[in-house]
Parts: sequence; C-alpha cells; structure tokens
Amino acid sequence: MSREREPTSLAATLPRRLEALWQREGWTRPGGRVVVAVSGGLDSTVLLHLLRFPLATLDLRLVVAHFDHRMRDGSHGDLDWVRGLAGAWELPLRMSRARRPPEDEGAARTLRYRFLHRVREEGGGLLLTAHHARDQVETILFRALRGTGVRGLAGMPRWRDPGVLRPLLHEEPETLVAYARAQGIGARLDPTNLQTGPARNRIRHQLLPAMEEVHPGARTALSRLGRNARRASDALDHLLVPLLDDVVEARDGPRWILRRASFLAHPDPVQAELLRSLLRKGGQVPGESGTASTLEFIRTGASGTGIHLPGGVRLARHLDRLHLDFPGDPGPGDETGGRLGPAGLRIGPPAARTNPDPDSPFVLPSMTAAGKGGAWLGGRRFRVEWRVAGLEDAPRESRASWVARFFVSGLRLPLTLRRWEAGDRMRTAGGTKKLKKLFGELRVPSPVRRQLPVLADGAGRVIWVPGVAQAVPAGEDEAGIQEVLILAVSQETE
Repeated sequence: MSREREPTSLAATLPRRLEALWQREGWTRPGGRVVVAVSGGLDSTVLLHLLRFPLATLDLRLVVAHFDHRMRDGSHGDLDWVRGLAGAWELPLRMSRARRPPEDEGAARTLRYRFLHRVREEGGGLLLTAHHARDQVETILFRALRGTGVRGLAGMPRWRDPGVLRPLLHEEPETLVAYARAQGIGARLDPTNLQTGPARNRIRHQLLPAMEEVHPGARTALSRLGRNARRASDALDHLLVPLLDDVVEARDGPRWILRRASFLAHPDPVQAELLRSLLRKGGQVPGESGTASTLEFIRTGASGTGIHLPGGVRLARHLDRLHLDFPGDPGPGDETGGRLGPAGLRIGPPAARTNPDPDSPFVLPSMTAAGKGGAWLGGRRFRVEWRVAGLEDAPRESRASWVARFFVSGLRLPLTLRRWEAGDRMRTAGGTKKLKKLFGELRVPSPVRRQLPVLADGAGRVIWVPGVAQAVPAGEDEAGIQEVLILAVSQETE
C-alpha cells in the first residue's frame, strides 16, 4: 500500500474500527446520552457524522454542543453553521457565547469546558471531543518544551473522568480528511489555525516539519514516547498505592490528615512523587520549584503554620500531622478521575477537576423542558433545577425565596447564575436600582451579600437574587402568557 493511498484506505475502515473499539470498551449502553463538542471544523464534524450515520447502530442519544469564544471576527458564522448542521442532521443543539472575548487560549479553553460540562451534566452521559493523533503529538512536544515530567509526556488519555472521551485520539488527521472527502462532508475553516502566533500553531506549522527534516518519522517517534511515558506513569501510580496508604491517616470531608514522619521516611524523589499524587486530587499540581518549596515546608515548617497551594489547596502542619485541605470533597468517585486505591487515592492518569476554581457560573443557554446543573461561586456549590410549565402550575410565592418563575416569552437568553458584581442593577417597583442600594434597603448583612448568587439575563441585567428579590418584569402581563420557566437554586452542603 502506497503512502498516497493509505489515508483513503484507512478512511474506508474508520467506521468499522471505531464501532469495534466502542463495543469492546463498552463506553455506553444502547440509548446512552452523548454530548459531542462541535466547533464546525473538519475533525469535530467528522466525529459527529460517524456517530450520526454509520454508527447509528450504537443507538446513541446525540446532543451537539457549540461554544463561541468571540475571539475573532466571523466566529458567529461558525455558530450559525453548526446550528444549520444540527438541524439538517436532526440533532438537538446546545450553544453559548462568551460574555466577552477571553484573554488567551488558556482562558478560552476554561470557558469552553465549563460550558461543555454543564451540557453534559444536564442529562448525564459522555462528553466527546475530536482530538486526534496529531493533537496528541503536539501536546507531548509542547509539554516537553516546558520541561514536563513523565506524566506530562504521556499526553492526553483517551478517557478522562468526569465523562470525557476522545474516541479519535489514535487516528491520523489525514484519515479524517480522506473520510470527509469520501463522504462529501463540508466544514468551517478557522483562519487563526493558519497563523503562527499561537505557540501550538508554531509547533504544528514550523517545529514539527523541521523535526521531520532532521529525523524522518519524528511524529511517529513522539507518539511512541507518549505511549511509553503512559506505561511508566501507570506503573508509578501502582507502586505508590501502598506508600500513600501508609502516609494518609484519615479523611475528614475535604481534609486529608497525613502522617508527617511516614512521609519524610522516604527518599527525596519519592517524597516528590507522593506529594504530587496527593495534590493531583485537587486538579492542579505545582511545578518543579513549587514542589521543592512545598517539600521544604513539610520538612522545616513550624507547627501551627501553613501555606497555600494551587487549586485553592492549603497545607498546614500540626505537630506530627499534616492537614491537606481541599476546596471541596468530591466524594468516593474522586472528581479528578481514575479508580481509587486503599486510602481513597486515585490510581491512573491525571485529569482536570470539574470545578477548577471558586467561580464557575451556571449558564442556561437555551430553553429546555427540564434539567439540572450546578455552579461554584465563591467556593460554594449551588445546585440549579429548572422546568418549563403552564402558568397555572407555576408557584406564585417566589419573590423572596429560592424558587422563581419567569415568563418564557420575556426572557433574554442565556441566563447566568454568577456572583454579584459591582454596578449590578435590578428593576424594582420603584425603578431600577443598584444591588448595593437594594441590599441596604432590605437590610441584607454585608457577609451575606458576598455569599449570594445572582441570576443575569443575556443582556447582563440581574433578574433575580435568590432569597432576596426578583426583578419586576418590563411591561409583562399574565394575560396571554402560555409558559413560565420555574427555576430553583439550592446551596449544597459538604
């Protein structure tokens, strides 16, 4: 088989390979819900086509999810294109836009995954992304340039909890291009992918081609490096389990109590790996200098003192015990992914936390009959439930409770449950007022104000402060109203 024909031949067998892999791994049962992240580019469009048509026998309930970062002119055209694609293929669509363009690619990724996880959490199931083999190679090389350790060289796992799957991770991009050509699949072209400003684009368009000139087959070699690193990482995780079980004395909610003497009994390199394995639970692991400074505190820090670590984690010494306090307790499932060892510690590849920082707002991008979601605001977890009902079924005593109703016809989507921001205003019976003034009139204590979430509409206007007040509708009359949105917010306790 010539190299020119190889992508075409692989493309012809792509559906069969993916179906066999899906059934062998048992990722979902028939009827399982699958959210597919679709940017409008070729890779994600091919993935959606595979699942919608040749793999329809898997009997999946597909949902298309699209997020507009607003980082370039014309990005709204991608949203319109995906909307048309979902309609033509008769698939439900969830979409949202950034309130303002993010500062960089990292911030854009954070916003995108917050939205995608919210869509996944609406009805459960899997979140699928279209990362492929070249994305994996670029990730490995990018991390190597930053001086990553063996875990970083392992690249992206095919499966990452909570519920993220990359089914095309071992497929070459040329195969996907050949499949799209054979099936007559169109796609949107993101012109920023051709620019050499972003670091990943320079790796793709400049560094990798140069490496192939120096060493033909460099891309294949980097893939092999990633596989070897993953095997080494998995072996290391397995070997650390009994050591971690000896170090961890107890778990008390989000607090882990460690035996300092047991920790320090190991050689320095083992201490570093133990520390990084423990902190991986928080989703963020310090780099080389951060690890060194944390180990120095464990060795020499005085009793009663503590330090703050990435991800909102705090480490404190209390005599011969170390207290590792995480922002929240994910429970027995361990939100970082992987299975749990004897001490409740994860075994397996690292993964990002579902809620990587204290502020992860809830967004309702489109109107659905019912659903559930959540938000992290100010370090607190809020549960959101909603349903659309007839006017006669809607509760009326909602003005100052944690349940509210809104006339569907008057809503401007998306709705966002977020923290109170300076300058926020609400329409009241006495006119539009700043929330600060409203809180004063209602005698809401300052500490309580900082803990309250607010619900804003698509224009950024606050329409509800749960437990305090709901905005007066602008010119709405119940006459002729057919449907209302009933929204309930509750704070989850540890």
